[in-house]
Amino acid sequence: MKVAIPRMGEWVAPCFEYCSTMAIFTIDEAGQSEQIDFPLQSRDPYDRVRLLRDQKVDTLICGGMQSFYEDLLRASGFEVVSWVSGLVEDLLHTYLDGNLVSGAEIPGEIGPDFLSMDRMMRG
Repeated sequence: MKVAIPRMGEWVAPCFEYCSTMAIFTIDEAGQSEQIDFPLQSRDPYDRVRLLRDQKVDTLICGGMQSFYEDLLRASGFEVVSWVSGLVEDLLHTYLDGNLVSGAEIPGEIGPDFLSMDRMMRG
């Protein structure tokens, strides 16, 4: 199984259409994961959809996204868990445990603060 999470540092990116890195995790039958980060050069959301398709991703876990793209992804056979916030690793583990739902906030040590982006960038 493959799971993609748009990321901003260690956090899920607040917007699918404008993230600069897509983390794609390959999960084996034992639940172990291998991660590859794809830097995104294009700002075209269709290129992001093509990346997910080309990498044979099954599930997208993301922050916000326009409903058009969410509908497009679902119609293309992707599972989409949207409008979540938290640390990428925590979101992945929560999803693999079967407990992640759209709209969930999984706080990390300091919790997400998308109103203050420079706080996240300072790490």
